[in-house]
Amino acid sequence: MKITKVRTILSTAPQRDVFMKSRVRRSAAFIVIETDTELTGLGETYAGYFVPECVPDIVAFYEPILIGQSPLDVDALYRRMFIAGKFWARVGLGSIVLSGIEAALLDLKGKMLGVPVYELLGGRCHESLPCYATGGTSPHDRGELEGKVEAYLSCGFNAVKLGAGLYRPGHPILASRTPQEARDVEVSKVEFLRERFGDTFQLNLDAHMDNLAEGDHLWDVATAKFVLNALEAYPIGFFEEALPYTDMRAYAELRKATTIPVAGGECLSSMEEWRDWLEHKPFALAQLDASFMGGLMSFIKIARLCELQGVNIATHAWSATPGAAANLHAAFASRNTAICEMAAYNPSRPELNKHIEAPLMTELWIEPPVLENGRVKLADTPGLGVRLPDGFAEKYPFEPGSGEFCSVKGKVLLP
Repeated sequence: MKITKVRTILSTAPQRDVFMKSRVRRSAAFIVIETDTELTGLGETYAGYFVPECVPDIVAFYEPILIGQSPLDVDALYRRMFIAGKFWARVGLGSIVLSGIEAALLDLKGKMLGVPVYELLGGRCHESLPCYATGGTSPHDRGELEGKVEAYLSCGFNAVKLGAGLYRPGHPILASRTPQEARDVEVSKVEFLRERFGDTFQLNLDAHMDNLAEGDHLWDVATAKFVLNALEAYPIGFFEEALPYTDMRAYAELRKATTIPVAGGECLSSMEEWRDWLEHKPFALAQLDASFMGGLMSFIKIARLCELQGVNIATHAWSATPGAAANLHAAFASRNTAICEMAAYNPSRPELNKHIEAPLMTELWIEPPVLENGRVKLADTPGLGVRLPDGFAEKYPFEPGSGEFCSVKGKVLLP
C-alpha cells in the first residue's frame, strides 16, 4: 500500500449549546490521507478551530514527503516531516498541523492492521476512565448556572468544568479588579453549587487566562494564590489555567502555594516545549492535547515523562470528533491518565443531548465511546474509530473568518 494524496477538508457547522451562548458556529480542519487502495486515514489538527485558513498550505508543504510511501512506518515519516520543518515548525503552527497529519497516518495504519490506535501506542492501560463535561463560561444568572450543571450531570457525567468569572454578553468575563473581588466571585459560585448539589459531583474551574477578551483582568501570581487559597475550603478537583502561559516559574510558584491541583498545558504545542516546561514542575495535573502538541506519539512520550515525575495527566479535548478520538486513544494508552475532558454531550445516548447541536462533535463517530456513571469506555474500532460521511463537507461548507473569535479591536464576536 502506498500513499497517493494528502488533502485538507475545512468545514464550518453550527455549534449551539443552550448553556454556552457565546458560540453559534465553529470550524474544523480535517486531514485525509488517500492510498492506492480503498483505505484512507482521517485526522484533525486543532489549528482548524483557530486559524483554519492556514492549515491547507502547511499540509501541502508536508505532502511530498508522504507521497509514494508506505503508511506503516509512522515514526520514520513523522521524523522526515519534523526535519523538513525544523527551522520554523519545531513549535507553534507547524507542529500543531503535524498533529493532524500524524493522526491520519495512525488511523490509516490501524485500519490496515485491524487494530485500534491505542494498540499502536503501546496498548490499552484502562478499561474505562473518569471524564468531565467541559462547560465553558459560568453564567451570570444563578438559574442558568444551576441548569447547566444539572443538564450535564443528566448526560451521565460525574464531573463538570466551569469557567472563572461570570459571563454576561457585552461585559468582561473577569471584571474583578482586585484579588478580593476575584475571590468573592469564585467562592460565591462554588458555595452556591455546593448548596444546590452537595458533593455529588467533581467541580473543576478554568480561568482561561490565554483566551480572554481585551477588557478582562488577567490574574497575577498574587491574585491566583489568593483565589485558590480561599477555594481550598471546598472540594475542587483542579483549577486550570489560573495564569497566562508566559511564565513557567510563576506556575511552579502557584503550585507550591496551594493544595488545589494546578492544571495546565493546553497551549503547549510540541514535545520540546512540554519538556522545557516540565523541568520547572509547573502542574499538578498536566493537560495534554494530541491534536495540538505534535501528535499522539508526542502525547505518549510526555505522559511517560510526567509519570516519572509523579504527575498525572488529563486530556484537553475541545476539537471535533477526530481530535477528541485521538486524545481518548492516547489517554487509554497512558498509565497515569487521571481524567478525560469531553464536550458536554453523551456520545452513545443522543436522546440525552437536547441542549446541544454540534455536528462536528457528534456526527463523525463510527462507534461512539460509551459514557456511563461518569466514566468513558472506548470502542475497539480499527483506527481512530471516526469517519467523514459522504456529503458532510458539502452539507457544512467552510465559512472564511469562522475561526475562534477574540474580542479585541479588529476582531469581533461571531454574530
